Amino acid sequence: MLNKHTTRIDIQNLALLCLISFFSLSVSAISDLESFDKIDIVINHAKYRLEIAKTQAQRSQGLMFRPSLANKEGMLFIYNRPGDHRIWMKNTFIPLTVIWVDEDDRVIAIKLLQPCDTAFCTSYGVSQPSLYVIELNAGSHDINPGDSISGLKLLE
Repeated sequence: MLNKHTTRIDIQNLALLCLISFFSLSVSAISDLESFDKIDIVINHAKYRLEIAKTQAQRSQGLMFRPSLANKEGMLFIYNRPGDHRIWMKNTFIPLTVIWVDEDDRVIAIKLLQPCDTAFCTSYGVSQPSLYVIELNAGSHDINPGDSISGLKLLE
């Protein structure tokens, strides 16, 4: 027979079990995150340390769930062929400077994007086909459309 005390303990135990399950899933999801190779690259005489997102799983994850990004660090997205490669800011906690680069290693567009914390996030692209996308911490990096980035073809 149940009494008020037993019911209260059962509800507390159930709540505790739910909380433990939630944190276990969160830790599991974080541990399932992709790992990335890194490379140093020079853009307009400035050295950047970039993680390389070469696989579909890595590109899908991108910089999601990162609480911060050091100055001169970011991510290089490498695609198999030029196209309309779009970026969205879902689950991205920090603003980013996003740079689209064509197959001739020329910067074709740069956008400053803000995090998205809603259910439906806009995807961003450019009017020309890109082969690479670079995400850097938000700010001025003295990079402009038309600038050339050397060495990207060696990473393909």
